[in-house]
Amino acid sequence: MAREVLADYLTAVGAQIRWRRAREPLLRELSDHIADQAADYRADGLEEADALNKAVAEMGDPEEVGRDLDRLHRPKNRWGLALAVLLLTLAGLFLQYRTYEASEQGMMDLYARQAVWVPIALALLCGVWFSDCTLLLRRRWAAGLTVAAVAWAVLNTNGTYRPIALYVTLLLPVLYAALLCRRRDGGPVTALLWGLAAWVLPLPAMLIPSASAYLLSGSAMTLILLAAAGLGWFKGGRWKNLLLSLLPTLLGLGVPLLSGLRKGYLSRRLAGFLHPELDPNGVGYLYLHLRQGPDPDFFGNVLGSTDLMLAFLAQQAGRWVFPLTAALLALAALLLLRRVWKLRSRTGKLLALSALLPLLLQAVLYLFFNLGYSPLGPLSLPFLSFGVGYLLLNCLLVGFLLSVFRMDALLRDGLANQPPRPLPFPNQLDLHLPFGKGNLLIQYRKIP
Repeated sequence: MAREVLADYLTAVGAQIRWRRAREPLLRELSDHIADQAADYRADGLEEADALNKAVAEMGDPEEVGRDLDRLHRPKNRWGLALAVLLLTLAGLFLQYRTYEASEQGMMDLYARQAVWVPIALALLCGVWFSDCTLLLRRRWAAGLTVAAVAWAVLNTNGTYRPIALYVTLLLPVLYAALLCRRRDGGPVTALLWGLAAWVLPLPAMLIPSASAYLLSGSAMTLILLAAAGLGWFKGGRWKNLLLSLLPTLLGLGVPLLSGLRKGYLSRRLAGFLHPELDPNGVGYLYLHLRQGPDPDFFGNVLGSTDLMLAFLAQQAGRWVFPLTAALLALAALLLLRRVWKLRSRTGKLLALSALLPLLLQAVLYLFFNLGYSPLGPLSLPFLSFGVGYLLLNCLLVGFLLSVFRMDALLRDGLANQPPRPLPFPNQLDLHLPFGKGNLLIQYRKIP
């Protein structure tokens, strides 16, 4: 009898929850709560059936409970962000056309290729957006995907320029955050190891080599780790965890820089960056023109892609392009970070940061390079500059960010590692609850 009472109650509650994806986890949480209450009553001396009946009755009217759960757990689609990406992508096509047309370098065939891939990239964004981002938490896919991605990048990069390692490196912060969210039981030593992993995982980028991708990915993962430590993700003192999380950063920054200095190229690049006037016909040529304001002949000599699109626009329209770009970037970062901060769970915050930070850091690096004040080459200006691979990558990141926003009501801290709690029944209780085309099976087994 108690079994039927619980099954009927959960069925009635589930019938009020319209978001199908939310039904199963919410009913499992509700059943766990009933299990706790029944266990308390059982400890007070009630019989098993009476304890369960009392726990169910205490929950209240099932239809009212279901309506409350439905109201609090609905998908939140951030259509404004999706619309902004669409407009940026269309604006990028227009700006790329103007840049290639003015450069007169016969690159319109590349522009046509970019235009063909835009709808494919937007479809990828929508596919990831309406998928379940919690799969990385509820399954052991994050670790396997991380190993596979790093191995793929290493095997497909043999010293020549192959962008696979770049794209993999920029996706690593998402996998890193997913792994971090599954491990909440560590202390200061764990924080130190995670800090070291933030600079070890993106090492495939140095096989290209691309110091920009390495530093951007490592910085993003370090910021995610600092956010986790600041949110109290690890055991022990918060400040101690923050300091230990930062400790490997010196090693992560120092190894590639020292390696590059030994090879000589980075030292020459750095010297030209600091004192471009000493080498106006060599490394310093680019920095001199960008800092002083490029003339039209400059673009005919150096523009082979849209890496200098902001500088080109500044030359056409005026230097006000740079402060306007910086202001818009700062506003977008502020609004998005504010939205991330409002997410209910720390897990949601970390996952959202993992997708947002690579986008913001790419834009910041691009802006400083076009100003002539970055010793590192740019990767992309998300959705505006040329590059099919970068377009797909950035759409994937935004899709994941939108998925995190959408699934916010279902994200729970530590949910991935918590098995269902058993009810105090002699043998087991299996509840088959029909919902639409499928069934929800809740199993309780006695643990000896």
